[in-house]
Amino acid sequence: METKSNFLSKEYQALNIIISSGRSKEFLGRDFTVKDLDSMDPDRIDAYYKIYELNYANKVSESIITTVIAAYSKAINKVLPIDDVEKLQADLNNDYILTSELKVVTGTIAAACGKLMSLFSLGLITLKHIKIKGKEVCKELCKDSNVKSEVDESSL
Repeated sequence: METKSNFLSKEYQALNIIISSGRSKEFLGRDFTVKDLDSMDPDRIDAYYKIYELNYANKVSESIITTVIAAYSKAINKVLPIDDVEKLQADLNNDYILTSELKVVTGTIAAACGKLMSLFSLGLITLKHIKIKGKEVCKELCKDSNVKSEVDESSL
């Protein structure tokens, strides 16, 4: 009867999905079959589920850090004359101190927000792809504003 309860646990279900999708090596450290999973006792299922959680959290953290660094690099390039934005991104991503501290921050955010991290990630990835037109947009807005002001003043 204990085996039947294994099938109902969230841990078993999550591992089943990982194994069925062919990603067990990536998340669990080795290849498994569903048959291997079915033969595991509850303690072993819990142990592999914890391994999955750690690897998953690490992947989420790395993804968000990469996105934050890319968005930062593009934004800072609008303010400061960066010679090579991609090189800056690579340097920042390879900086142990920076990425370690950002992992702490993203881990804290992930613990507090849980499943909302996907929305956070969605926003950051979108932000990374926004083209800021800065001066050109400002000049256009100023021109439109001056024309409107002149019209308003002349009608008085």
